[in-house]
Order: sequence, then C-alpha cells, then structure tokens
Amino acid sequence: MKPTRIKSSTNGLNQIPPWVEISGDVRLSPFYDMKDLITKVQSYVADLNANITSLEGKRGPVSKYSLPEENWNGKLEITFEKQYFEGIACTLDSVGYKSLHAAVADVLGEAKPFSISGSLPLVRDLQRAGLDLTLTGFGKSSVYHGDNEYCQLSDMEHAIKILARTIANIEASTHVVKLHTRAVLVDAFVTQCALFWC
Repeated sequence: MKPTRIKSSTNGLNQIPPWVEISGDVRLSPFYDMKDLITKVQSYVADLNANITSLEGKRGPVSKYSLPEENWNGKLEITFEKQYFEGIACTLDSVGYKSLHAAVADVLGEAKPFSISGSLPLVRDLQRAGLDLTLTGFGKSSVYHGDNEYCQLSDMEHAIKILARTIANIEASTHVVKLHTRAVLVDAFVTQCALFWC
C-alpha cells in the first residue's frame, strides 16, 4: 500500500487539522487475494481503534489520540473501493505464453520476459474463469503513464507481426482456434496505437 493523495480540513497554519484523509493505491502481488487483504487490514484498524491510547507517548507527552476530560478518542477509518484491480501471474507453461514467447523471439531475435506489479481491468476474473492470459506491451515502458507518453511506429509494426505469429502459433499447437478460451491482452494504449498504425 502506498499513500498517493493527502487532504485535510482547511484551517490556519498554526492549527492541527481535526481530520486528515490519506488515499492510496494497493499493488498486491498475484499470489494473494485482495479480499483477504481487505479483511486483514480492517482487523488491524479495528485493533488500533480498540486500543487507540497505545499509540500515545511515542512522540512526546503532548502527542495524544484521546481527550479524557472530554470523553473523546481519535478514530481511524479505512475504506476500499468496491471495484478493484487484481494482478495475475501468467502461467509459464501455457499454450498462450509459449506461443507469445516464440513469436517475440521470431520477430525481435530474442525474448526477455519480465514481471511488474500492476493490473488491468478484469484480468484476474478472466484467469479465474479459465482463460489462458498472457499480458504484454509493445511500447517503451520507460514512458508508460508519463506526461508525454508515446510509441514508435516501428514498435507497432513489430507488435502486429508478433500478434499475428502468436495466433498462428496457438493455432498450430491446438489444431483448432478456440478464441473463447485463448486471450492475449495488450495494453490498451498500445492497442490503440497499433490500430492507428494499421
């Protein structure tokens, strides 16, 4: 979990805000379940709220989370979005992965598989439903999600060749193309560029 946005009440510079909201992003590795994480984190928050005064005194005598004279205790709250993305681990011995790996090696001369955290909508759900998923992108990862994100047409030319060979490899290995059971997902931005290039 990483905090990416902080907001609080608007007050004078000499006042401690009565509330602060910290929002963030969870990039959970695919070997864990998001529902389990949510349950666990909520239990940690409940434990802290049940014993909020245990946090006092660590930063000096006036660092408090309770006001006994006013019968008031501070409170932590955590909420999660109802919709969330979950990462996947590609199955390295699947037909889809082997077909893509071979296609990349054929077109580029070598294949260098790598792993990053992150996700795309629905990929974990599709994998749970039995689809053979392998995620890939053909642009420059150093500029992904940057202010000046771009791709080169030569990379998109390679992408079209790689995707065509991947489909041919799958067809050759299964003897029957079953599009409803095979899926190769490409980063949406890269797909748009590839379609534009065509």
